[in-house]
Amino acid sequence: MNHSEINRGRNVIYNFLSKSLWDIPDSNYMSMFEDLHLYIFELLNNSDNENLRRAGETIMMFRKDNILQEEKSQDEVILDLSKEYTRLFYLGVHSVPICESAYLSPMKAYMQEPWEEVKKVYAENKFMPENKGNKPEDHISFELLFMSFLSQKASIEAEQNEYSELTYIYQKQLTFMEEHLLKWVDDLCEKILSICVKENSLYTGIALFLRGYLHEDYKFLRDMTL
Repeated sequence: MNHSEINRGRNVIYNFLSKSLWDIPDSNYMSMFEDLHLYIFELLNNSDNENLRRAGETIMMFRKDNILQEEKSQDEVILDLSKEYTRLFYLGVHSVPICESAYLSPMKAYMQEPWEEVKKVYAENKFMPENKGNKPEDHISFELLFMSFLSQKASIEAEQNEYSELTYIYQKQLTFMEEHLLKWVDDLCEKILSICVKENSLYTGIALFLRGYLHEDYKFLRDMTL
């Protein structure tokens, strides 16, 4: 098993999912989407996980109905996605909370106990995301970016044959999954899926991708830390 290559892939996927839910998309996001779409489709379409397979079908449909349409400019695609993102997470009547505290704190409000806990984990691991803006540290994008950050470190350790350190990083990721991501992301994805009614919605695909990938990656981490 080539752990360096595996973790380079994990880094890419977590980074892509993080960017997909960070904010309304822009041209940089669309460029990343196009750069990665073949890799993503191969990963999703070859998976035994039903959520990942459905994600692949949905994202492929989105690309066919939007990006590959000659009469539709990139600006129009971005505008449509921006409207959908805003409706989902900002202004919709049933807008979806996108931070852990809104799901797990007693008050179901932002910047509560889980936010404090996540900030502590980041500090312990010297994780300092750039371009934070006004988003809390328990925003889904930051939690996914933290997993990307640790995956990149794991790839480097594997390349240098530092397998004890590699196992330590896997354990950190496993713990972060169990204490944070897996406690609330299923609910987040279910809320997104309940609002996205279009069969070719990118965000339907991203929610299925996120849900399926987290559970598959958790199995990988559990196997690596037995």
